Amino acid sequence: MTAPIFKLSRSSIEQQLALAAARLAGKGLLKPGDRLSQRIPEQNAFVRVSITAGRDVPGEFEWFKLSDSDADLHHRIYKARPDVGAIAAGRPTWSSWLSRIDLSMPAIFDEQIRHLGLEAKRVGMSAHDAAPIAALSTGANAYCLDDVVLCFGMGLERLLLNIEILEKCAECFVLAHSTGARVRRIPWLIRYIANGRLRKDQKEATERHLRGERSILKAGY
Repeated sequence: MTAPIFKLSRSSIEQQLALAAARLAGKGLLKPGDRLSQRIPEQNAFVRVSITAGRDVPGEFEWFKLSDSDADLHHRIYKARPDVGAIAAGRPTWSSWLSRIDLSMPAIFDEQIRHLGLEAKRVGMSAHDAAPIAALSTGANAYCLDDVVLCFGMGLERLLLNIEILEKCAECFVLAHSTGARVRRIPWLIRYIANGRLRKDQKEATERHLRGERSILKAGY
């Protein structure tokens, strides 16, 4: 009786991830060749799917045990950041411009700080490089590599919201920066409070993931 239950569980997980991928692709936030993955803490594993051209819902999934040797960038991120429950590695239009102009995006919106961290940091390395990403230690949920933008969430639902926040903030920042005007950061007290709430949520997510449980999506600010 256990085998059918396990297969049903895996099928349900894959369907959820496929629908999330289709949603992001439909909004242009992920493009063909980009990848989306989700931590499955109850199985100490993660599942990954690639966006494919000509299909609304991807149909091929890759499963990895987190206890195995690192398979790729997603694998290394999940090991380095136990708070991360889902990862999007893609080329959103405006966020990708941060890599092109070689610029990190500072804290300019309170919602950005609350869910993405104090900075969307520019990291000078390729997604194919095997070296550790030292910038992950900042605890932020957005990084701009040479060839891909990384966005994290404590769960899949949070990731879907985070990547939309990232792209909207990046659009505003890139357009403002292109004018040559000074882009002011959010006052330090707001940064302190908003980032403190993010870190509290990340601590709770870490504890749940290490216990083999899913993180809980927090409502409101």
